[in-house]
Amino acid sequence: MRHSKITTRGLRLACATAIATVLAISSPLAQEKSLLVIGGQGQFDNMRGQGTAVGGADILTPFEAEHGAKVNWSVATNPQLQESLQRLGPLSSTAEDVIFVHQFDTNSRLPDYLEPLDSYITASPIDGFPDDWAPGVLAASVFDDQRYLVPFRCGAMTLWYNDELFAERGLSEGPKVPEDIYEIAKAATFTRANGEQVFGAAFRGTSWSITEDLAALARAYGGDLVQPDGTVTVNHEPVVNAVNLLKRLYKEGLMPPNWATLDQSGVNQLFKDGRVALTLGGTNYNKTFNDGSSVVDGHAVATRWPLVAELQTPERNYGAGTVFYWGLGILKGSQNKQLAADLIGHISTPQAVHDLAVNGSGPCTASELAIAAQSDPAMAIQAEIFSVSSSPLPVNENINQIRDVLGETIQNIVVNDLDTQAELDGLARRFERLYS
Repeated sequence: MRHSKITTRGLRLACATAIATVLAISSPLAQEKSLLVIGGQGQFDNMRGQGTAVGGADILTPFEAEHGAKVNWSVATNPQLQESLQRLGPLSSTAEDVIFVHQFDTNSRLPDYLEPLDSYITASPIDGFPDDWAPGVLAASVFDDQRYLVPFRCGAMTLWYNDELFAERGLSEGPKVPEDIYEIAKAATFTRANGEQVFGAAFRGTSWSITEDLAALARAYGGDLVQPDGTVTVNHEPVVNAVNLLKRLYKEGLMPPNWATLDQSGVNQLFKDGRVALTLGGTNYNKTFNDGSSVVDGHAVATRWPLVAELQTPERNYGAGTVFYWGLGILKGSQNKQLAADLIGHISTPQAVHDLAVNGSGPCTASELAIAAQSDPAMAIQAEIFSVSSSPLPVNENINQIRDVLGETIQNIVVNDLDTQAELDGLARRFERLYS
């Protein structure tokens, strides 16, 4: 009897455990859906209201509550995002659902990687879409009349200076013509009494970054690396002048000696630490620089790109700079396409776009840009740049190779003091093969 009693008690315990397990499996928590997004840390911070956006609105939590879903994030650098798109895009099944796609990857292979969005947008229209979005940005991700991305983060690269350092070195304003960059850098390069070196200027020198920086400098001289129709002009006089400007800055020690390894985070940190007087950054970097805690807080001022005097007019006396954007797409292999589309729709609403802009993300809509420009001078500069500028290079399926050879060539010229014209002539021949 005792054995039988123990067995009965054990059976009751087993049944109770089984029932509890079933209840747990069927509970809302266990059934919670999830999405995996691949994006940059800054993009995640903007959405969650943390990091550089600390104190801002968290636009993901309301979505999670409404849909009973958790938005998870896989943090990736810009080059890693490019690699992920090409690696995950062709797969029929992926754990990843949503991916951030940079403008340089919006070529004809995009349909091989991403799910068309038109049917989702038709079923659940996005307020103001597409009329309120920048036309050039919208057009870049449409192939065979199908849309593959919704622009999420748009911006322009401009120049920023530390007005406290400027005043200390007898400078009062940003550059008006390209040569001013050299003169400013020369005046603002010095060694503090404690031995700390301050550099007059800091541009980005990594292979991934050189494209944007050089394109903006070339446009300050009135030229372009490659024309919109694919005509290669990387060895023409404006680009030669732009590269020679970088070479002078580097050779004379007016920008950091580790220039070739500096990316955006690197130049940002030098600027925030008060180690650089003039640098470049997104027009949406006001909150990044004037963040309440960095050395440069309250002294970071956005200014326009310079333009050679002979090209200045009463209508425009500043350089075109460059524009950039990130789009959100759904991977073909996603197992949660409808939920992914719901997320894209949620963060594209006017309220979410506004909250993201307040958090420091560059807006892609004209209405939000107009609002931001009222209180942020850098956003007014972005509005100007968007009306006259374009991507640093025309979209091409060989864009990664194009950027690699460009970066390698410019680094060699600047760091190793090679002949600028001869090296750019060689680069032009390589470009012509890649753009043919």
